[in-house]
Amino acid sequence: MIEEEFLARKFHYYYSKNFVKEPPNIERREFGFGEFGKKISQRHFAFKNLADFNNFLMDKVPFYASCSPAHYEFPSVPDMQKKHLLGSDLIWEFDSDDFKTPCAEEHTLWKCPKCGLGGKGRLQYCTACGERTVFDEWSCPECLNAVKKQTLQLVEWLQDDFGFGKGLSVNFSGSKGFHVHLRSQEIFSLPQSGRVELLNYLTGFDLNLEALGFLSETGGHYSSIPLNKAKGWQEKLLSKLFSFLQGADALQLHSFSNLREKEASKLLESRESILQELKNGRLFKFGKKSKQFWQLLLEHFVEGQKLFIDRQTSIDLVKIVRVPETLHGGTGLLAKKIQLEGLKAFDALSETIVFSSNPVKVFAEKTPKFFLKGNWFGPFEQQEIELPEFAAVFLLARKSAKLKARGKGEKDEA
Repeated sequence: MIEEEFLARKFHYYYSKNFVKEPPNIERREFGFGEFGKKISQRHFAFKNLADFNNFLMDKVPFYASCSPAHYEFPSVPDMQKKHLLGSDLIWEFDSDDFKTPCAEEHTLWKCPKCGLGGKGRLQYCTACGERTVFDEWSCPECLNAVKKQTLQLVEWLQDDFGFGKGLSVNFSGSKGFHVHLRSQEIFSLPQSGRVELLNYLTGFDLNLEALGFLSETGGHYSSIPLNKAKGWQEKLLSKLFSFLQGADALQLHSFSNLREKEASKLLESRESILQELKNGRLFKFGKKSKQFWQLLLEHFVEGQKLFIDRQTSIDLVKIVRVPETLHGGTGLLAKKIQLEGLKAFDALSETIVFSSNPVKVFAEKTPKFFLKGNWFGPFEQQEIELPEFAAVFLLARKSAKLKARGKGEKDEA
């Protein structure tokens, strides 16, 4: 297949010019590799050092390179029990597919596997034959910014709520999201049950408001926590609640609670008393609807604060995840490591492009409008086009285009 050969040549050139310095403690990790169109086709590899790993990348040119967060005594042994687990890092994964942002309707394509009919959007069942559809999901700056916002929130929580700082790193996944790594002796021996507990905290899973100190009825009011003593989820919810009540109008209060707009307007006449009570650790009691009112507001802010983390990646010690600073075989983008202080300004669809702008001719099958390196391309459907090499690589890696005659002046440059 000429597309696979073309991409392999480009990947080889990149690895011949760029030494991958990840991951640390390489001799204790299991590695897996993928081929064109398949993320993991072989695993149970191990390397003595980074030089051996980089030689493998240049020699074998895998389309995907993944490694374990776990450290093993014998990482290359196929039997997982005989690897002898020593401990494990923590990895949290965010993917734009889990966010269902409004823009997804514009850059998600559906197709019927039975009759071949397709279109734009997230249609669940084919309009012609009723078969369940499959999705071809793409990313844009809007949905990646939504993912980045949650990634920033996770980093903040890990630092502020748990004191994790040293050993914390972030990289782009190479496709639709971000990976957050924590490599620290503090969590190295944390059992799976502890990892689940930490994940539940971060995602607000099964959060019990009364266990946090809210809503118990005492002394003619409902309990809360004084603002200056609140920690963790208590502080997160109270700060959101206080900020909301400072500026909310009757319509907003009605929208998020069990009060009619007229009742909400009446309640807001006591705004100053409500805020003062909140500072002192009490939820203002105003009638029969009080408890449900506060519960609905608090639940609303719980939902708004939850992190949409991939659960399996966070708790599965044997799962292998993309090696930072390697190429993603389904996009040609770099799984770039990002300095924490630079994460907020990071532009994933520009800063991870490593290939040239030399022209390459391809035949595009069907694509939505997509964004790379500051420019929009497409949409395309059954047409021959000339694209910058980085955009051509992107479509070829996604199997959304076929290679045509090589563009004039094209060179094998990264």
